Amino acid sequence: MIEFYDMDKYNKKFAIDEHLLASVVHFSQDSILVTDNQLDSPGPFIVYVNPGFTQMTGYAAEEVIGKSPRFLQGPRTDRMVLDRLRKCLEKGEIFFGQAINYRKDGTEFWNEWHIEPIRDRQGRITHYVAIQHDVTARKTAEQAIEQKNAALREILEQIEIEKKKIKDDVHLNVEEVLLPALKKLRRKGTRLDKKYIDALEQNLKDLTSSFGTSVSEKQLKLSPREVEVANLIKNGLSSKEICQMLNISFKTIETHRNKIRKKLGIINKEVNLTTYLQSL
Repeated sequence: MIEFYDMDKYNKKFAIDEHLLASVVHFSQDSILVTDNQLDSPGPFIVYVNPGFTQMTGYAAEEVIGKSPRFLQGPRTDRMVLDRLRKCLEKGEIFFGQAINYRKDGTEFWNEWHIEPIRDRQGRITHYVAIQHDVTARKTAEQAIEQKNAALREILEQIEIEKKKIKDDVHLNVEEVLLPALKKLRRKGTRLDKKYIDALEQNLKDLTSSFGTSVSEKQLKLSPREVEVANLIKNGLSSKEICQMLNISFKTIETHRNKIRKKLGIINKEVNLTTYLQSL
């Protein structure tokens, strides 16, 4: 709140010359506007504007002195902001706000302003001073960011929809096509073929279960072959059986086992790999 103080109370060396103070206001880059204390329409009335106001709005001082600042408002000026402004001034409070105003040429700009009451020595409000800034560039940037954020949210929502569709399609194909086909093959195969088919069947079920999700969440960087071996181990097949199914050597299977344990972070040699995989 701005007040007039009796400078006689202070040492003269701290007194500010009125001409100096007027020069500071006049040459300020900010738009500064002073009105009387008449809040009811057609007031308040402008009693002073500095060149910064003219630069921001396009109106010269002689065009606005004696008018109400309401002439700067227009169709897109937020009524709620103006209502809040009125309530603050009626209570003698400081106001901060932003709203769209209009220049002399009719173009819109975002006005951010700070209004304080000026009081006399008896504490009575005599005037209001408004310090204004054109923040159009900042608001435009904020709106552009918000639009990009909204577009990004829409893209992410669409990705989630597509992911669900893919998951549903995979589940449908596994349940309706692949699993029935494997059941037919099981009836014709050897004992080892049947165990391999059982492992494949379980692997397909894992696609729609928590196993695949758990692997993804742990960000396991298993190679395609390691994934195949891990699923066979998970389904209880021995290294010898895996060798026969995949037609690879026992040494190769053991190498895959060691790599899988390392990538899974299994340090303790006592941890059973089959049990661990089944717990995922």
